[in-house]
Amino acid sequence: MDKSVLLERMVFFSDAVFAIALTLLALDLKLPIGIPPERLNAELLDGLPELIAFALSFAIIARVWFSHHNDFFRIREFNIRLAWLNMLLLFFIVMLPASTAVLSDYGGHNNPWPSIIYAATISGVYLALTGMWTYAWRKGLTDDTVDTAAHWQVFWGRMAAPTVFLLSIPAAFFLAGYTPYTWFLIIPVAFVFRRLSRRTARVMPPTEAPPGP
Repeated sequence: MDKSVLLERMVFFSDAVFAIALTLLALDLKLPIGIPPERLNAELLDGLPELIAFALSFAIIARVWFSHHNDFFRIREFNIRLAWLNMLLLFFIVMLPASTAVLSDYGGHNNPWPSIIYAATISGVYLALTGMWTYAWRKGLTDDTVDTAAHWQVFWGRMAAPTVFLLSIPAAFFLAGYTPYTWFLIIPVAFVFRRLSRRTARVMPPTEAPPGP
């Protein structure tokens, strides 16, 4: 089979997995059956953590999906290792609804593991996405528009999320249910990494991509 066909099928399969993951996220948004009208406001307030966790995970999956499409707009060649790296990314994507449910149900308790499981999943998503991009570039599977500067600009632009979430894992043993507040650090950290990626693009000479294997 033509390798371009295999690459196209892998992208279509990935799109389906992303869509399923988004659907599974929404399934956890439910209120108890038979709520009396006078309890509705209280139940809606009690469901706020689930809504926040859903919104965060939805935004992450959507952003990763956009990044995935941008990558495969410039990845033109297929090999089996690239396919397995893509499957690793999809593994963490399909794990995200479950880790989101654990976080929303138990994240407010004095237990570090809901935050650890969620942070590890998000870190896995971004590290797999970045690793796949780097592998494709190093093996010459990208098109001619991806030179050294372009590769490192994308690389550094994606390292803010795993940096913050990985650092929050050991912090969770001390912060427990307050660990999710540390994730707001992604805002200044993303700003720093974005500046780093732009500086890399300016100072690094636009050399050609590495040759294929």
